[in-house]
Amino acid sequence: MIPRIIHQTWKDHDIPERFRAAQASWRTAHPDWEYRFWTDEDLERLVAERAPELASLYHRYPEDIQRVDAARYVIMRECGGLYADLDMDCLKPMDSLLAGRVVLPRTTPFGVSNQLMLAQPGQDFFDYVIASLPAAFAKRRFVWPRHVRVLSTAGPLFFSECLRDFGEVEGLRLLSLDEHGHGDPRQSYVRHLRGNTWAHWDTHVINFFYDHWKVLAAGATLSLVSAMILNAFL
Repeated sequence: MIPRIIHQTWKDHDIPERFRAAQASWRTAHPDWEYRFWTDEDLERLVAERAPELASLYHRYPEDIQRVDAARYVIMRECGGLYADLDMDCLKPMDSLLAGRVVLPRTTPFGVSNQLMLAQPGQDFFDYVIASLPAAFAKRRFVWPRHVRVLSTAGPLFFSECLRDFGEVEGLRLLSLDEHGHGDPRQSYVRHLRGNTWAHWDTHVINFFYDHWKVLAAGATLSLVSAMILNAFL
């Protein structure tokens, strides 16, 4: 059974005001669960003590978010329990998910996310994820833009690739998009806040196009049709 432990992280104990209600929601929904909060200093010590094979790469990562992504996989492998990003409200208890061995959420536009994970400690899948980090960084360390580089070296794109390549994960439960807060709120375990804690300009540009692609596509189509009609009469 997945242990009743909630893990959350931030660079220090000074959590931004906009995340504090969301942080509290996890403890409110799980009053009998253990709660562990990890600072960057705590994560560095965890990697040094429990994943020394990762320590060299951990210190070579140029981005703090890459270290945080890597460390959360170590948390899952070594401690198990539930990991949740601070920019999510918990809407209902997750005790019903504890019978599985690994629980991962589907996300948009595809793949799985690493912002919410549940696992029993010692799962082979997380061994594989951690072992795959050096090759991913070596292969994609110069990918542009930065947003894609972060996602593909340690973030959700990397994580989704690991799930695809690992093969069958014994005891895996995949949360649906509805359950992960990307659909029917009546089925959702979480509600997403706009975090952007590691965002630079490229992230904002990508998010703008993703949020408005239908309007932009309609505008482009209308412009094309108008140009064709105008050209027909000239």
